[in-house]
Amino acid sequence: KPLSNRGMFCRLCLLVQDAYGMFSEVQLQPLSSADDVEQYCRRWEGKFCCLAGMKILQRTTRGRASGLFSLIDSLWPPVGPVKVPGQSQGSEMMTANLPPPSFCYILTGQSGEIHVEVDEEEQISNLYQPPAVRGLKDILQMDGCNERCSFWARVLYLRPQTKQSVPINQREVRLFVTDSTLQNGAHVTPKVVAVPVAASGVLGEAIAGALGAASPLLFFKDVLWGNGKIICVERTVLLLQKPLLCSAAAADLSELTGPVRLDELDSTTQPNSICALRGTVVGVNESTAFSWPTCDKCGNGKLEQCPQDRGLLYCNQCCEVVISPILRMQLEVFLSCPSCSQSTVRVKVWHRMSFGLFVLINMLLSLQSYEVQSVLGKEVGLLNCYVHSVTSHPNCIALEEIVLL
Repeated sequence: KPLSNRGMFCRLCLLVQDAYGMFSEVQLQPLSSADDVEQYCRRWEGKFCCLAGMKILQRTTRGRASGLFSLIDSLWPPVGPVKVPGQSQGSEMMTANLPPPSFCYILTGQSGEIHVEVDEEEQISNLYQPPAVRGLKDILQMDGCNERCSFWARVLYLRPQTKQSVPINQREVRLFVTDSTLQNGAHVTPKVVAVPVAASGVLGEAIAGALGAASPLLFFKDVLWGNGKIICVERTVLLLQKPLLCSAAAADLSELTGPVRLDELDSTTQPNSICALRGTVVGVNESTAFSWPTCDKCGNGKLEQCPQDRGLLYCNQCCEVVISPILRMQLEVFLSCPSCSQSTVRVKVWHRMSFGLFVLINMLLSLQSYEVQSVLGKEVGLLNCYVHSVTSHPNCIALEEIVLL
């Protein structure tokens, strides 16, 4: 089973199991990209391999490597018979009543030299257990803690961590995902789940490109479930392609058939989630309102005056004059919402004029003319929003209008 370590770089690791059922993690070379893990999954997973030039880096236990053993436990007991230590190979092999492993060897190469021989034409080993794919609804109802699980999901929105003190390649990214088990249920809550990815630098170019272009369907392999959260951690692998081998654990894996629905804002809405919002405009914060032109081709918001014609704008990313700039705006609007009657709902709008709330407020910024009375009392919604904060003293919910992938 190829694994990818989460951190400042991506390292190829193998989780291997021998005929006695013993597990070892083999640390191989660093990879140039997280995308390389996917090709090793397709070529090597489930195949017999021969390793040479190994040395034992350490013998680790459950107490020292809980993440590794959560993955091992998801593969235990073995699906086929294993040999019994201390008995001849001709003895009867067994699988029943085997205690789960209490230790695992961490292997690496002597002086960096590792020889891995994989017969890619060989049949799948009878020791191999393919990922058991579940629906998100079933995962959210699991009682266990620190359990590994795998699922397909549609990515609707991503939110990178913005702390400037954290290097870019170590910043967490939250992927907001859904599937048919959450969307097709009449009274299923939540309809969207946030999945933190430990570091943005290991998403890989292929996945990052897919997230930038559309709402991709991703395979989340060996994520960690516990304390009501799904987390991508070490040894989690994200794939764009369906694995060659996987099994459905009574999950509804059908595609989404209609428009995606978000949970509507109410008293149970938590910070760092996304929701749908409807309400009535009761106020506008004019002091924070401003607008700026952006390039209509690349979206660059730092346009300059054209050296040849000071009346035109120039994009230094496209190296072209911007003939038809797109006006972007920022505005804070206060809404009264029936679902949160006891709270003040403050929405930060920061998009193009054509998006949701701008149909009502674009005249507030046009030519620096602020006609607040023209939008007060207007009904808006449904808006898709990211929840920044929820406070009780005073009762206030701070939201930002977003655009789903």
